[in-house]
Amino acid sequence: MFNRILHRYKDLDQVRKRYLGFGAGLFLVFAIIVAGIFTERINSLGETYAEYTRNEIINIKKDFLKDTVANTIQAVDKIRSRQEGILETKLDRIVGYFQAYPDLELDDMVRYFSQPDNSHLLDIVIEDASGNIVFSSPEGLPFSKQIKEEEIIEFSRELQYGRYIISLFVLRDTVKGQIELELREKVYREIYFQEAYLWVNEILDYNGGDKYAKRLIHPNLKETEGTLLSTSTEDIAGNLPYLEELEGIREDGEVFFTYNFKKLESDEIGEKLSYARLYQDYDWIIAMGIYYDTIDAYYESAREASEREVRKSMVVLLGSGLVILAIGMVWFLILEERYFRMSNMELKEELATDELTSAKSRRAGMQRLKERFNRFSSGGGECAILLMDLDDFKHINDTYGHDAGDRVLVEVVNSIRDSIRETDTIYRWGGEEFVILLDGMNPDSIQTVISKVLEAVKSVEIELEHAKVSVTTSIGATFFREGDKSFEDGLKRADLALYESKKGGKGIGTIRL
Repeated sequence: MFNRILHRYKDLDQVRKRYLGFGAGLFLVFAIIVAGIFTERINSLGETYAEYTRNEIINIKKDFLKDTVANTIQAVDKIRSRQEGILETKLDRIVGYFQAYPDLELDDMVRYFSQPDNSHLLDIVIEDASGNIVFSSPEGLPFSKQIKEEEIIEFSRELQYGRYIISLFVLRDTVKGQIELELREKVYREIYFQEAYLWVNEILDYNGGDKYAKRLIHPNLKETEGTLLSTSTEDIAGNLPYLEELEGIREDGEVFFTYNFKKLESDEIGEKLSYARLYQDYDWIIAMGIYYDTIDAYYESAREASEREVRKSMVVLLGSGLVILAIGMVWFLILEERYFRMSNMELKEELATDELTSAKSRRAGMQRLKERFNRFSSGGGECAILLMDLDDFKHINDTYGHDAGDRVLVEVVNSIRDSIRETDTIYRWGGEEFVILLDGMNPDSIQTVISKVLEAVKSVEIELEHAKVSVTTSIGATFFREGDKSFEDGLKRADLALYESKKGGKGIGTIRL
């Protein structure tokens, strides 16, 4: 075959040989130009998709930072409620003691309050009938008749005891200090993926300046806690991250910002994406950051995948021509899109699932409610909403500890899952509150489902070392109505029904159609 082609070429005249060579050269040049153009376009598309992937991952990271800080603020509120409850109970116990023993002498009272268990975290003043202070704890406590009017007092008790007046105080800073201690332990204990961490600063002057804030909690720089901060402090790139943070907090109460720093044991400059939000009651800035290096790793991975596909496409172009090149280009785009979806799937799933109970998260629930309401508004059939709240759950946490409470939450979710259909979904709405969406449920059947859920929760029993813990729940149920303007109208109706269940004795379900 080859010899036949060679002989035929030799038989051609010079003009035809010249035209054949010119055509082959022209085709080769054209093929090289086309290959170059397509290669450049593929490179451009690869960089575009890699950059798009990076931006999407940054958005997901921002959501993660924002949600984590919001969860921490919720934790602060819970710690605060618990600490206030403990201290108020202590005040009531002391008052009850003196009511039970009405004939104690001053020495007996002083002896009682000198015991650390009775005076710890409290400020105590005993006055005689003339208004003279005969005892104070801590010693030298500044005291006046107007002290109750000042903001330094969180709550207090006053007891007329014979010819004495006993005043018991819990200072605002005492409660704040207890919350700070517990929050510090929590922040030190938490471990987040990809070296992310959370820290807390306390604002001293909202106008900024050299001592505008104090570093309160920092798990990576524990030795610097208590350091005063300045809005004029520059990062390694000459930016003013503290000033940017404070301005955002003053304007919106929250802010995303970046700052640059020199990495440990390296001359390389790193950059961190951070989110900060104000806890106004205590002037705390609760913030969290994540390194851009972890984000750029996704970008580099996408870019390298793009380069690999370009090389494959070049082989296809040189071997199979323009048609195969077009197929290779489409194939490249499909693979790039698939890689993008896979690189984001894990992060999105993490945000959509509650870490403790494995129920769906509130964020996922809000999205699903919105989608389901839109489908209902377009004639997509009935959808029931069950809003449930575990009864007296705070008592379990306070009595048996948060580990026991967490076990109850996990078992409740598992038990409910076994009692509902596979098409129904349970979402953790916050703390001990859950939402169940029952797609395709009609009003005639909802009571049966409510009864199953109530029984499922009631059947949960956690065995501890010295006790068995069980729980009940109250449920508010509703359906979307024709007049609803958004899914939030249905949620509000379910919340009203839940309130009626709580008011009616707990452990029951109420339906508002």
